[in-house]
This record gives sequence, structure tokens and C-alpha cells, in this order.
Amino acid sequence: MADDHYLVLARKWRPQRFEDVVSQEHITRTLQNAITAGRIGHAFLFVGSRGIGKTTTARILAKALNCLAADRPTPQPCCECDNCTTIAEGANLDVIEIDGASNNHVDDIREIREHIRLVPSHGRYKIYIIDEVHQLSSGAFNALLKTLEEPPAHAVFILATTEAHRIPATIISRCQRYDFRRVGINQITTLLRKILDEEQARCSDQALYAIARAAEGSIRDAESILEQLMSYCDEEITFQDVNDVLGLIHSQVLHDLCGAILDKDIGKQLGIIEEVVVSGKDLSQFVQEILRYFRNLIVCKTADAKALLALPEEELAALEQRAKRFTLTHLIRLVEQIAELSKGFDSQLAQRTALEALLIRISKVGVELSVDTVLEKLVQLGQGGVAQPPSPGARLAKGGRNTSPNPRPDAPAQTPAPTTKPIQVDEDDLDTLWARVVDAINEDLFSLAVWLGHGKPARLEGDALVLEFGAAQRQACHIVERPENRQALESVLAAVTANVRTFRTELVGSAPQHVEPDVQHALPIGGHVSAEEARAALENPHIAKVVEAFKGRIVEIKQAAKPTRGDVQ
Repeated sequence: MADDHYLVLARKWRPQRFEDVVSQEHITRTLQNAITAGRIGHAFLFVGSRGIGKTTTARILAKALNCLAADRPTPQPCCECDNCTTIAEGANLDVIEIDGASNNHVDDIREIREHIRLVPSHGRYKIYIIDEVHQLSSGAFNALLKTLEEPPAHAVFILATTEAHRIPATIISRCQRYDFRRVGINQITTLLRKILDEEQARCSDQALYAIARAAEGSIRDAESILEQLMSYCDEEITFQDVNDVLGLIHSQVLHDLCGAILDKDIGKQLGIIEEVVVSGKDLSQFVQEILRYFRNLIVCKTADAKALLALPEEELAALEQRAKRFTLTHLIRLVEQIAELSKGFDSQLAQRTALEALLIRISKVGVELSVDTVLEKLVQLGQGGVAQPPSPGARLAKGGRNTSPNPRPDAPAQTPAPTTKPIQVDEDDLDTLWARVVDAINEDLFSLAVWLGHGKPARLEGDALVLEFGAAQRQACHIVERPENRQALESVLAAVTANVRTFRTELVGSAPQHVEPDVQHALPIGGHVSAEEARAALENPHIAKVVEAFKGRIVEIKQAAKPTRGDVQ
């Protein structure tokens, strides 16, 4: 037979003394000092989100004012006398708790005014605790204002609200205001672990963190979730149990989605959304989880994540690893775009469509540059250039690969750069080698890749690769031989191969111009601009620098008008 006197955890573990209130020391200490000094106000306003201790603190304050174990108000109520026990049970005649949501009319407040003059029955003070006070009507607020202006000496009002902005300033000005804080994850987990030990229940640390995160700073919500899980689980509460009961998104799903975004794998992204929908998860919550995930990546990128995120070590390590693959600008823009999705949709289908459209846009178009980024790059160009990206050779040495943002649908598949040790190259492998080299250089230095496209690998001479350029491509040959371009090409050769360390160029007769398909595609062109027009434009070092800095395309070429005699030079 069930116990008729069973108390839920939120009630069983409700704090009974000031020191038991979690994470509100700035309030409890102030109240205790005021009671000790005899500076007891007649009206208090407790402000804060749900489940963080407003009503609980109000009851403790009521006990402190009316405790019978002392001959005056005490900062340490005994919690054993008749007043303390009846106040804790909500049955004390001198402590009246009122729900502002259902008692919000003028007549309800007038009734208070009629009875407030009566002296307390058993205590020193008659205390009115009005919860959700912001829901009172304007007329009720006006009636309450009159009472707060001239209260009897034995009356104390404690007003509690989650929305202080809805309370008239005339009311707030007549109260001592106390703002309650949301409770941190570490403090919630500490409390839950204490409850679990007392209740002789088991829970993994990862599951405990998940409960604390789901509670979003609310002690009451955390205790309610824990009780639900204790009923659901026969033995130890696991992270998967928390996911199942609360409908949370598993962290691995978010890691997989992040990886798919980085790889621009649209198929995998849409597949993840399909799995989330089929599993019955709410897409609005999924969007919130994605937003929280990328916010955590920004924290990993900019601050001490271990101190700020309070996540399990393995989860933190996974986040930090992925954060390294993003630029800060990329992450900020992603968060801005995802935040737009959290504004609410009329249906699950609308939410899903918007989410899929965003992921496709991110993968197809890439992350848009903010105005600040554009201005920053313009300033850098004006000062002599932008910061150079890591050399292609260094990128390949770390196992990188090409992620050109504008692949052409009909372009042949590009050969990925090696992610293991360099390969031994012979003359039969020259075409494969050259495709890999140009692919790597195209990622960061596509203007150089364009000029390399005028040449072709001819043979090996020791540790040198011989590149042949047609007689008509003399300029391309000279540009490739520039010191900075030679250094970039040699670093790629050293990273890709085990036996090629340098190169040599040759001009040969009237050999036809050779352009690999991938190299031809490397031209930054769009609109109706031809390949030859683009190459001619890129011969101007200023144009090449701007195009490379902004990863742009040449879509139109216009000849500047010649200045007339009257123009300012």
C-alpha cells in the first residue's frame, strides 16, 4: 500500500534555515544581519526566475520573525516551535500566503486591508506573502499601494515575482528589493548528489550534469526531474535515461551535426534531422540545443571553457577539438543565424524546413562575412595586405584537405591530400602528384594555382620536379618562380612526397597550353567573364590581392574611363 504521507523531493528537501538556501548568500546574509540589528522593513520584493528559492526564503524570514524559541526576531529560527512548524506546513494563522494569479482583483486586496489591522494571533508579526504579484490588476496595485504607504507596525509584506518589470514603480519604491540568482550547474549537482546519497539512489556524473543543465538554474525543476528519473530507473540513473525521459538530444548527435557542417555534407545534415524527427524529438528544443552547442564552441574558442561550462571532461575535450576547426567569425555568424530559428514557428514542418534551409545555405554558400570583417580586411589591404593563411604545406602536414567553397557540380572529383606519411613518387605518378599539389595550393592561394595551370609536370631529376611551360606562357613561368611562390610550392611538395623537395621550370618551343580540369575550375570567375579575361585581370597584383583576401570572384570587368582635361588628377 502506498504511503499516504509521501512528500515529493522538492517539498522534502525544501530549506528550513537561511544557511540551507542554495546560491543566495547575498540575500540570506543581508536578511540575517538586518534581523540581528533590528532593522526589519515592512515590505520586501523578491525577484527571480522560478524555483530558485523566493517563496522558501519568504517562509524562512517569516519563521525568523515569529520564532517562539527567542524573545525577539532571530536570524536562526529553531524550526521546532509551533510557529516554525506551522509556517513550514503553510498552516500558520499569522502568515498568509496569497496567489497573485488567482487573487488579483481589487476586492481581494481590500480584504487584506480590512484584516491587516488585527493584531497577530500567536506571533509578533502578521506576514502576507503574495506570490506572482505582477499578475495583480492595476486597481489591485492601487489598493495595495495605500496599504504599503501606511502599514501597521505588526504587518510585513513579502512580494515575490518572476517579472519585476510588470510591477509599478510606486510599489517597487516602497519595498526592499532582493534579486535572486539562477543556481549554477556545479551547485545544483552538489545538492542533487547529497539528495541521492540520503535517498540511497545511484546516478552517473554525466547524467547528473544533464539534469542540472536541463533545470536551467532552477533547484525545484532539478529536484522534480531527479524524482521522475528515480521512479523511471530500477538501478543507476544513466545519461541515456535522462535523454529518454526528458527527450534531450544526445551530445553525439550534435557532434555529428557539427562535423557535417564543417565537411559541408548536406546529405548527412538532412539525415540527422530526419533521425531527430523520427525519434519524436521536438525540433524547437533541437534548435535550442544546437544554439547552446555552438555557444559552447565560442566559449571554448575565447575563454576558459573548463571554468565556464561545467561539463564532463570528455565532453569538454570533444568541444575544444571541434572549436579549433572554426574561426571565431564563423562561429559568431552561425550563432546569429541559428538564433533566428529559435523565434518560433507555427508548425513542426515550418521549423524543420527553416532548419534544413539554413544548413543547406551554410554548406552551399558558406558563412557570410559581417560588415566588421569586411572593414577589417579593407583596412589591412590599405596597410599593405592581409595576414597570410597557413601555408598549404603546413596544412597538409597536419592532415588537412581541400575544402574549396565553390565547387562546380560538373567538376571531376578532386584527389584528397594525404593524411598519413608522404608518398614515394616516380615518373608514372606525376599526373596524380600534380593534381594533389594544385588542389592543396588552390585552397589558400588560388591565384598561384591559376598560374600553375599553365604548366605541366614533365619528369623527375633527382629531388626536383621539372615543370614545362609553353613559350607563350613566359609570364606564368616567371610568376611561379617568384620567391614567395617557390616557397609555397616547395612546402607542398615536401609535405606530399618523400623524395621531391624542389622544382625547376622550363620554357619549351610552342607546346600547347595545358590546363588540368581542377586548375581551370580554380579560376575565381563568375557571370560572363571568360577564363582569359580573368587571367589577364589577375596579372594586376592589386586585383589578385583583393580577390584572394575576400575569397571572391570576378563577375564583370569594366575599363576605367580615361580622365578628361577638367578632371582632378
